[in-house]
Order: sequence, then C-alpha cells, then structure tokens
Amino acid sequence: MYALIQKHKTLAVLIVVLASGAFFLWLFFTGSIRDITSVGKKCVAEVNGSCITLREYRRELLRFSNIQNKELEEIIKKQVIDNLITQELLYQKAKSLGYSASDEEVISVIKSDTTFQEGGSFSASKYKELLSRLGLVPEEYEDYIRRMLTIQKLLVLVSNGVYISDKEKEVNLAVQSTLLSGRLYILTPSDVELSYNPTQEEVLSFYEKNKELFRKPETKIIRVWKEKDKGRIEELYKSIKEGKIPQGYTEYVLPNDQSKLPEVINSEVPRLSEKDRISVSKSGDEYVLIYLYKIEPPGVKSFDEVKDQIKSILIERKKLSAVKEKAQEVYKLLSEGKEVSTKYIAFNDTPANQIMSIAKIKQDEIVRFLLSKEKVFGPYDLAQGYGVFLITDRKKKIMKEDEAKKLTQDILNMKSDTMVNYLIEHLMKKSKIKVNEEVIKGGV
Repeated sequence: MYALIQKHKTLAVLIVVLASGAFFLWLFFTGSIRDITSVGKKCVAEVNGSCITLREYRRELLRFSNIQNKELEEIIKKQVIDNLITQELLYQKAKSLGYSASDEEVISVIKSDTTFQEGGSFSASKYKELLSRLGLVPEEYEDYIRRMLTIQKLLVLVSNGVYISDKEKEVNLAVQSTLLSGRLYILTPSDVELSYNPTQEEVLSFYEKNKELFRKPETKIIRVWKEKDKGRIEELYKSIKEGKIPQGYTEYVLPNDQSKLPEVINSEVPRLSEKDRISVSKSGDEYVLIYLYKIEPPGVKSFDEVKDQIKSILIERKKLSAVKEKAQEVYKLLSEGKEVSTKYIAFNDTPANQIMSIAKIKQDEIVRFLLSKEKVFGPYDLAQGYGVFLITDRKKKIMKEDEAKKLTQDILNMKSDTMVNYLIEHLMKKSKIKVNEEVIKGGV
C-alpha cells in the first residue's frame, strides 16, 4: 500500500548493522588500505559547510572494489557520494536535536565486537593492533562509531513516531487475503491506427517548451596514439606541441565512449585540462599518448539534432491518447454488460496483491476494487498501454494470526522507511550541498 522508496533504505540498514559489528573494519579489508590512508583531506563534497573528505569517499568505494563492470562504475560512484551526503545530513539533524552517542555506548559496541576479542573477551592490544595495521588511531574509529550511533538514534525517533490505523490495517489485510477472478482487457498502441505526422510548428513548439529534456553534458574529444617505439611517441608529442595533428589516432567522444576506454586511458583522462592537454603513459610494451583535442561546454542540443526524436515523442503521445480513449470505450461497454472484442488475460483465484502489481491503481481506489460489489474498473496505466478489469468473483483467504502480525509489522517498516526518505528529501532541499567533481575525478 505504501510505495516503499528504496533509495535510502540500504543506508539505514547499514547504520544499524554497523552499530552491532565490525562493519567499518570490513570496509577496509575489502580493498587496498594504502589507497585510503595515502589521500589527503580534500573535500569531495560539502554539506552545509562540513567537508566529506576524499579519504571517506575512497573508504566507501572499497566496498565495491570487486565489481569490474564499467557500466556500473559511474552509477556506483554517484551512489557512494549520495550515501555520504545523506549520512552527513542525518548526522547534522541528529546533533541539532541534541542527540549524541555517549562514551559508554561507543565502548559497548567496540567491546561486543568479536573482531577485537580473544578468548571471548575484549582485547585492548588486539584492538589497537588491528587499527594500527589500517593506519588508524582509536580516536578516529571511535568517532566514526559515535557518528553512526548518533544517526541511529535519529532513525529510531522517526520509527517510533510511525503507527498504523485500523483502516490501513483493514485495507492491507484485504490486499493479502483477497483472491480475485476475472479478466484484464489490455489495450496497447498497436491496437489503434493513427494517421498523424507532427507539423514543423508542433515540433518546434515542443522543443522551445521542453529544452531541458535535451540538455547535453560537457563533451571531451580525446585522441589517442599507441606506439612501441619510444622515439616515435616523442615525435608525436613534439608535433602536437607545434599545433600539428599526426594521423594514426583513435578518437573517443566522452562521455558517450566512456565504457570503451582502456583502463590506462580512463585513469589519465581526468588529469587532462585546457592548460595541460597531453599525457604519455606506458601500458605493457606500448607507449600511449593521450591528447585532449577539444572541450565542448554543456548546453542544449540544437533543434536539428533532436527534431526526429521530438516527432517520435509526439507520435507516441498521440497514440497513447488514442489508446486511452479506446480503453474508456471498453470500460463503458463492459459497465453496460456488453461484450467487447478486445484481447484479455483471464485470471482465477489470483491473490489481489499480484493484481495490484500489474496496474497502477490509486490507493483511494483499492478499497472499492477489493471490497465493493462493482465489477468493472479502469482504465489503469500498464507498462505498455492501458488495462480494464472485469472482476467476476472475490474470495477471502483465511489469514493466520502470525501472518497478520507479520504483515502489520511489514507495513510499519515500510511507513518508517518512507518517513526516513521524506526527512532526507526535506533536509536536502533546505541544505547547501556542493559536490566537487574535479576532486572526485582526480582522486579516483
């Protein structure tokens, strides 16, 4: 019933896990310790004036050090930054409300951690030795634990304020215990014939009103030469310095070709700039010369670049509008008890929660859908078009007491997660957040 927003759920879970185990140490053991301890205190992001350091960013990235998928790399990096910003926002909010983990709470977490125990008891020498191996001092680790426990206090406060009303409980139990039989009539763009070709004026008007849809990022054009002969690379370097562009290069347009870049090039590109456009490195037995040929600033794609795309958008919208009109006709005919020739899927004694997952049924309609004597519902948005339901039978499945209790707790958990998400979104809107892309690119 509650649209569980997953974006920040993992963060809350990790914070709770951290408060009961050696999660922080695990982060370090999963990657190169030297990579963390060797970086300075440059800020990858600033949250209301507080610095999130490159060291913290590297530490979080190590959790994903075994992932080799290039396509996921940028997604992971962004998620790590988002998580660190979220963590800082929650910590600042907790502090503003007067929450802070005590020394006793921090000590309790550390002493109960089996990583630091010998013979079942906490060992101060083992504790210091393990931290020392990681280039850490106890104060740094304890401060991290304190921050996580402080955030946990805020999350507990939010969770304790969540409740479920009798009506919510009734509806959610109905979703889980009702079995439905009937038909789902499906209408897609292929079901309508459309003779429509957008005019030049329509296309141009859409472009002018929706330019934000066609923004393009900064584009870098990279040219790369590979040679086994060092002397040849030196000649190429000299030619480029003299303003000449030798033949025999491979060209990459970033970010479009980011996934195609060999590792040796990918690691060098962030270091290139308008002032320092050339880089020479070695990969195996080859010398690699990388030249930043051109930088095109971010902006909006030209009308000519996107006019065909806009035509497709307008045609698709017109088709969907026609499909919806036809779906409304089907609804009307079924409501009048008439037969329709539209294709359908029959379902028999199917759990209502499965039906709910197929169509986008609004929350205020679910009670009517499940508990009323009405038979025809819709039209509803489907993945590819619209759907109209004809319900021929409703049955009640007896739910055991423990199942009902578990469901109620699941609902409370979902509401709690949603409330945490709302809090984070609110904090983000009212906070000053600056992400330093250059530090991120240069430090990874």
